[in-house]
Amino acid sequence: MKKKQLAVALAMAGIGVNAPVAWAAEGVSSGELDRVEVTGSNIKRSIKQEKALPVTIVRTEEMTKQGFTTVEQVVNSLASNQSNLVGASSVQSVSGGASYAGLRGFDPQYTLVLLDGRRVANQAISGIATDLNAIPLSAIDRIEVLRDGASALYGSDAIGGVMNFITKKSYQGLTISGEALSPQHKGGDSANVSVLGGVGDLAKDGWNAYGVLSYQKSKAIRTVDREFATKNQSLSGTTYPANFLYKSKGNPGDGNVYNMAMPNCRPPYSTPRDATSCGEKTWLFMDLTPEVEQFTANGKLSKQFGDHMLTAQYLGARNISTTRIGPTPMQSVATLTAGVNKYFPTVLPDGSPVTPGATAVLNLRSDPLGPRTTKSISDTQRLAVNLEGLIGGWDYRTGAAYSSNQTTINYKSGYVNSDKIEQALLTDQINPFGDSPAGAWEGVELKGDGWISKYETALADFKASKEIFALPAGSVAAAIGGELRHEKLDSQIQDLAQYAIGSGIADSKSTKGSRNISALYLEAEVPVVKGLDVQLAARYDKYSDFGKAFNPKVAFKYQPASQIMFRGSASRGFRAPSLFDIFQPDAKTYTNGNNLDDPARCPNGTPANGGDKTDCGTTFFAKQGGNRNLEPERATSLTFGVVIEPIKEITASVDFWWTTINKVIGVLDNDLIFNDPVKYADRFVRVNPNDPYSKLDYVSTPTENLGNLSAAGLDASFSWRLPKSRLGNFTINLDGTYTSKFVQQVEAGGVYYSRLSQWNNGLQPVVRWKHSLGFGWSFGDWSALLAQNYVSGYTDYKATHSVKPYSNWNLSSTYLWKKKLSVTAGVKNLFDQEPPFSNQNKFFQKGFDPILADPVGRAYFLKASYKL
Repeated sequence: MKKKQLAVALAMAGIGVNAPVAWAAEGVSSGELDRVEVTGSNIKRSIKQEKALPVTIVRTEEMTKQGFTTVEQVVNSLASNQSNLVGASSVQSVSGGASYAGLRGFDPQYTLVLLDGRRVANQAISGIATDLNAIPLSAIDRIEVLRDGASALYGSDAIGGVMNFITKKSYQGLTISGEALSPQHKGGDSANVSVLGGVGDLAKDGWNAYGVLSYQKSKAIRTVDREFATKNQSLSGTTYPANFLYKSKGNPGDGNVYNMAMPNCRPPYSTPRDATSCGEKTWLFMDLTPEVEQFTANGKLSKQFGDHMLTAQYLGARNISTTRIGPTPMQSVATLTAGVNKYFPTVLPDGSPVTPGATAVLNLRSDPLGPRTTKSISDTQRLAVNLEGLIGGWDYRTGAAYSSNQTTINYKSGYVNSDKIEQALLTDQINPFGDSPAGAWEGVELKGDGWISKYETALADFKASKEIFALPAGSVAAAIGGELRHEKLDSQIQDLAQYAIGSGIADSKSTKGSRNISALYLEAEVPVVKGLDVQLAARYDKYSDFGKAFNPKVAFKYQPASQIMFRGSASRGFRAPSLFDIFQPDAKTYTNGNNLDDPARCPNGTPANGGDKTDCGTTFFAKQGGNRNLEPERATSLTFGVVIEPIKEITASVDFWWTTINKVIGVLDNDLIFNDPVKYADRFVRVNPNDPYSKLDYVSTPTENLGNLSAAGLDASFSWRLPKSRLGNFTINLDGTYTSKFVQQVEAGGVYYSRLSQWNNGLQPVVRWKHSLGFGWSFGDWSALLAQNYVSGYTDYKATHSVKPYSNWNLSSTYLWKKKLSVTAGVKNLFDQEPPFSNQNKFFQKGFDPILADPVGRAYFLKASYKL
């Protein structure tokens, strides 16, 4: 029994705060096969023979006790995850409300997300990975996180690791669950309800069918609801009423920017920016977090035939994300002429008379229409059929799956039709200098679907494993498998999108593309000598568009004594550009921040070479899009670790890791371009290409191979199950990741920029240390959990100061009545920790970093479930 406990403990080492799941492996019901497969190997073996793997296993039942209600929240709490795209990112981007995993701080495309061991289609708008919002938390039993490179086992793109979401194997009865969360501060309330029902006993009846229906809604948090988010905000020079550039040769006011609402402007929405013009407080219209509504359905039918199990599974998820940002900005939207346009003022705000024939170039914002409100509807469908069992001593698994994601970007309100607004200004239908006739602004509003994109993945696979012969140290086990996969992207830009000012896709064109992938892989577990096992694996992938890839892997486990084990691996990876990398529609979107200077027309912040104030301290357009000339990325990964169990109550592990990725695919940040305009002169595209001092049209930032990336660090975990006492059972768990190196080039052969603990030329920081710490207690029908989630500080944007570490504590208590009723009450962010101040300029949210800190604050939650 002791050896069995040690084997399981070592296999599950690295669990940290989620340690209660470690003992779930021993709780396999009699109706299940007595041979299991854990993420990290395709070889199925008995529990007693379970090998040690660098796998974190998270039981979602335990994570919900921290008040987490979505898969995104659970994943973001993991120490090994540092995603750079979360739900809050959708407030300022055309992302469809997506949220992604990002192991090791790598971009989402390097983390392979699986559902019951198979892929789910990528999100269709941002296209680089599976949207975590497509996976319903209510249907997930556990998450297995493989933290080393797994390209040889699961796919050439699993460079950063694998997150395998495992659904319940079977279920009997009917359980109704609900939860409500209420923040102490305004906004962010959420509630969810789910129904889980199942019939049939696999052990007795040979079949089971169950289904889960769930619904969740979370309200938005507005920027004005959090004081810290209104700090460090900068005024926009595009306002309502309009700021205008006055031009009249020989007139004293020539070349100045004015606003006819001066000196009071339009409180509270705008305030004087300088002596003659106003500045808009766009944050008064904006959300910090989106309003989210989610509907999910999951069903599974299982039938046992002797040693064989046939299952059919359906997953459907609809995620509706609604975001609000500032009213539509219209820079240089029209030029009006004195004596021609009736609303043209006769006297400037400084008292100077207007000269006949003078012109006004308008920088106008559509405040009468309210904020730009975008509704993103993301629908994910997945159908999978699986057959597994035992034939001639071989454990086999085969099946097929089809999944799709269709995401629609809908302009709900606040957007302006570019074709109509200029005409309305020139024909005096709208007064840009003050109030307009009733209904005038409504006549230029644009509403409807702007972008409908669909990503489809169809696959068929097989694998088989068996102990094939014996060696003196044990049996050699082998696995063989293969996969056929078809991927398709159809990105349709709707006709009205070309007129949607400030939408990010106004100049986009529809695109589509597809590919076929085939793969074969082999794996062997070889007991070399007593205590030393070696894993050998290799995968051969063939892409219809990017050729072939061979990815080997070797790993070992050495256990010289029952209390200690060493493990390590070396692997190679290959990632072909995704369909989105290749076929992303070209689009003009605004640069990050609104304090950039045109280096030709406003060098060092001073107008010159024909430039004026509208070329200074503002936003410009950046043109992004796919690239059909991309090259594949190649990677190498190394790991080495040790696991110790000095006594049966304590398990600890440390795993060192090193990863290098060559020819990283990404987008050059606009900060780098504006910081070195000489080096990146070809990125500045002007209205008149033959005039280097003409107005800036856009900066070019296409998807491209940027250079290399190198990262290293260690994962550490500690679990202590204190001896039983009359006060109950106590546990302490720590799960942490320390990153010691994270450097990246932005061009082949170029300078390496460190992202470790710092913003660097627009590159987002990777924190040096992140951990989850948990204190658990149980006594009879009662249990409690106190958990801390912590991230270390880093050097702020533009290296202005240090962003302080951020941590929050979650506390909850659970009561279980007759194994039927479970009630959990708790507090998230127990000490109401505010996000530390940051002056980052990459996101619309200001005053803090929305990627690394939660703006909700203290929140109270109550969760209950009842099994009928």
